[in-house]
Amino acid sequence: MKKFLALLLAAVMLLSLTSFAAAEDVELEFLYHKSETDAINAMQKVIDQFNAENPGIKVNFVQIPDAATVLQTRATQNDLPDMFGCTTSTTYELMFANGLIMDLTGQPFLDNIAPSTLALSGYEGKIYRMPYSLSCYGLYVRTDIFEEQGIALPETWEDLMAACEKLQAAGIYAFGLPDKDMVYQRMERMMSMLSDNDDEFKAIAAGTLEPQDSKVLKGYAEASLDIAKYTNPESKGAGYDESYQLFLKDGAAMTINGQWSLGTLLGFNPDLPVAMIPLPNPLGEQSNVIVSIDTSFCISANTKHPAECLKFLEFLAQTDVAQTYTDIEGSPNVIKGVKYSVKQLEKINEAMSEGHTALSLNAIWPSGLRKALGDVATNLILDGDLDAFYSDAQMTIEDYYNN
Repeated sequence: MKKFLALLLAAVMLLSLTSFAAAEDVELEFLYHKSETDAINAMQKVIDQFNAENPGIKVNFVQIPDAATVLQTRATQNDLPDMFGCTTSTTYELMFANGLIMDLTGQPFLDNIAPSTLALSGYEGKIYRMPYSLSCYGLYVRTDIFEEQGIALPETWEDLMAACEKLQAAGIYAFGLPDKDMVYQRMERMMSMLSDNDDEFKAIAAGTLEPQDSKVLKGYAEASLDIAKYTNPESKGAGYDESYQLFLKDGAAMTINGQWSLGTLLGFNPDLPVAMIPLPNPLGEQSNVIVSIDTSFCISANTKHPAECLKFLEFLAQTDVAQTYTDIEGSPNVIKGVKYSVKQLEKINEAMSEGHTALSLNAIWPSGLRKALGDVATNLILDGDLDAFYSDAQMTIEDYYNN
């Protein structure tokens, strides 16, 4: 009987301890902003690794469409997730300004990030997000088609237009583009090649500069019409997937997109002869690779578990963890020591290593301007009306800068 009671007591104690431990487990909600399959797989991989190495802490991975809108809504309700991924946008800067995001300034794990990248992530002298990966934008070329036609990879706008003429003469469309719903992105990245600030837009809003005299608007509009002359007509109804198919199935020799598209293209055809190169500058100036901080990580200022959240970011900032992420996700990573070698991006990496980069203007434009101005740019592609483009662009710029 004594032995039985002792065993029973031990069992009860063990059950109590187990229940206590379970009650002490910390669960963290992590909302991820990216929707690409490789990105989701990469994030899931490192979260699984963290959970396995940190008993007592469980990061719950949440990925939903249009995460930015969901975060905005939850911010108004003071119900942000413990942690979330974000991109560069004034939307998030408003959260910083309103004290909704934890100040990470001085956290030791930030020392494993290049100071120049941290500088791009700052807001009023403080760091509210941990930058993680970059996006870069450029020109995808079907190298087999270019070789068959005896065309060298274009380095200047004149080279690009000459290539388009030669392709057209051979009965080949130069471009296959996602013009149905992605003109706004290409417009913003091309404008970012033409200026590193929004001074002209401010002058237009103030009434001191006519839109047709803007280097940015004029340079983009004329270059956009140049491209439209050599674009497969199917592009007007094409989203991402349809534009990929035009490029994959010889419906176009080039497309314009970000490095994130490479994984999708190679997923369709691992042997696809493709190279991504800097998009030539239409004004004849230096052809810079347009970059933006594609992924950053933030912690809610109101999380009930700040120490555990910081531990997760510290984990992500480890070189070996970041290497695991970038090997799957495919974007250049900003954590020190991470190696990035993708043969299709050699020209892009070469340009970036030489400092030929420009920051996406979306980082400084008012929130919502890119999409609204993108609608104006889409109309230009559809009707070719420059006067309407300048007039509508002026009204849009005035609306966003003056209100």
